[in-house]
Amino acid sequence: MAARRCLGLQLTGCHVVVGLLLAVILVLLGAGTAYRQAATRRRLREERFLPSDDRAYLRRQVIRRHAVSIVLVAIGGMIGWYYLSGMDDRTNQIADRKAKAKENPGDDPAQPADTDATKQADRDFAKFVGIYWIGILGLVFVVSCLAIFDFWATRRYWMAQYRLIKAEHETKLQRDLAVYRQTKDNDRMSRLRGRKPDDETDDTGEHPSLN
Repeated sequence: MAARRCLGLQLTGCHVVVGLLLAVILVLLGAGTAYRQAATRRRLREERFLPSDDRAYLRRQVIRRHAVSIVLVAIGGMIGWYYLSGMDDRTNQIADRKAKAKENPGDDPAQPADTDATKQADRDFAKFVGIYWIGILGLVFVVSCLAIFDFWATRRYWMAQYRLIKAEHETKLQRDLAVYRQTKDNDRMSRLRGRKPDDETDDTGEHPSLN
């Protein structure tokens, strides 16, 4: 029993460390994203000759990614608060009491009123913790949707830029081909005009006769 309790304490300590580490990573990731978007916003204010399409795209991107950063910080803060506020410890205590009650159902015939009040408090707290984690999962779903939408918007923008560059390249090729054909036609006409005087001298008979 003592060995099992020691192992349980070690596992509890491990998952607390992992949870806090995850919370710190999420908060730092959200803060870094917000900092980068603030830099992009300063660039938009300083760039006066940025095309309107690029400016609109970057402005919408800043809004989307600011929202992502806020949600990431909120998720990290909620996870960190769950462990730092003692909610995790109380959850473990409730689980331990339930396990002991199942192992020794006849023990502790103390005041039933206090026992009922404790059970009711435990049920209320367990319900609160469940709602708390549902909120965290809801925020995870929100940030996933925002990330997918941002990826789709970025892909759509760059595909539009690719089509624009491709169209400009094809237009340039067509123009160069037209210029090349016109140059070839001009060269051909110049050669034909250069032969015309020789043909005229042959028709007028200016060459000396054999007689």
